[in-house]
Amino acid sequence: MNKYAAEEQAAAEAARSAARVMAERIEARKRELAEKKAAEEAEAMNKYAAEEQAAAEASRTMAERIEARKRELAEKKAREEAEAMEKYAAEERAAAEAARTMAERIEARKRELAEKKAQEEAEAMSHLEAGAMEAYVAEEQAAADKRELAEKKAQEEAEAMNKYAAEEQAAAEAARQMQE
Repeated sequence: MNKYAAEEQAAAEAARSAARVMAERIEARKRELAEKKAAEEAEAMNKYAAEEQAAAEASRTMAERIEARKRELAEKKAREEAEAMEKYAAEERAAAEAARTMAERIEARKRELAEKKAQEEAEAMSHLEAGAMEAYVAEEQAAADKRELAEKKAQEEAEAMNKYAAEEQAAAEAARQMQE
């Protein structure tokens, strides 16, 4: 019976030893799987973090490109506005110069007519004789008619020049607007 008991004890000891070895192997496998799972989770988190960082970088790059484009467009618009203002100022200066030239021509014509009138009156006075008062009055009337016609002609010329200057200014304005 001792032998049987010893065999039973040895079998029980072998079973306990096998169970212990099996439990250790199960525990080792559990640790191995847990470590593997932790490594996979860490890798997945690193991958996710890298993707998030890449997305943030792409977003930042896009925002920088948008801002650069906005600045470029704003600079272009400012440059075009400055060019348009300079062109407008040049047109205004040209129009003012044309108006000044016209005024000078009108004033010169007025002086010319005044000098001519004074010369005619001086000539009329020098030719005047005591008995020729009626001829003087007729000459004076003719001179007055000539002055009136000359003044009318000068006025028509001034109006024509003003009209021409207005047409030139309108044409320049239309051309400027078409270019815009």
